[in-house]
Amino acid sequence: MGAPIPGQELPSASSPEEESADDAAPASPFSYAELEVKLKQITPDWKAIKPSAQMFDMIETIYRCLLVRGLRSMSQQHDLFTQLLQTADYMRTFSSRHQEIENQLRLRTEEAEASLSTLREENEALRVELAEAKGREESTAGRLHEAEGEAARLRDELSRLRTEVLNEKKQKEDLQLRLDVQKEELEREFAVERDELAADYQKQVDDTFIFGYRCCMKKNGIKRDTPSIPPSEEKKLHEKPAP
Repeated sequence: MGAPIPGQELPSASSPEEESADDAAPASPFSYAELEVKLKQITPDWKAIKPSAQMFDMIETIYRCLLVRGLRSMSQQHDLFTQLLQTADYMRTFSSRHQEIENQLRLRTEEAEASLSTLREENEALRVELAEAKGREESTAGRLHEAEGEAARLRDELSRLRTEVLNEKKQKEDLQLRLDVQKEELEREFAVERDELAADYQKQVDDTFIFGYRCCMKKNGIKRDTPSIPPSEEKKLHEKPAP
């Protein structure tokens, strides 16, 4: 190759420090735009250019850059592939765990549905029992209402009977009082009549005795009504103690 065309600048060879700094730089994705820029720096009439050390250095630099870029791209692809594998493992683990959790959830759902069905049956049984208890309660309330009405009626009847008993008791007391008064009056009247009857009877006895005595005197021819008592009998009458 010939000398470079005047006015055209060729890329200078990189120093070892720059290469080491470039190698130590962080990996970046391969850029075809940079490669195109470096290729455009080569003159179109490259057959007329004689090879030179500077051109070889430039080509070596380009190859080195391409190699470094390719290695970096491969390293990045390896890291990306490793990350993809890890992600796939994570996804597989997550899927397995998710499937296990889903199975557990399905099992728990089935158990919950069975429990719910049992609870529904128990709830229905409780509803039936509640309806029966409510019916019994209403029946009991009806009987209680009837019993309260009967109790009120009996209380009224008892109050009426008590009033009647009190009235009868009062009437009885009044009657007894009147009877006592009448009894006392009758006793007084009876006593008066008895005394009168006794006096009448005694008078009749006396009258009868006197009549008999007089008849006896008349029959025996006694003129005087002075009794003659023998001396012995008279002495006995005087000695006899008074009652």
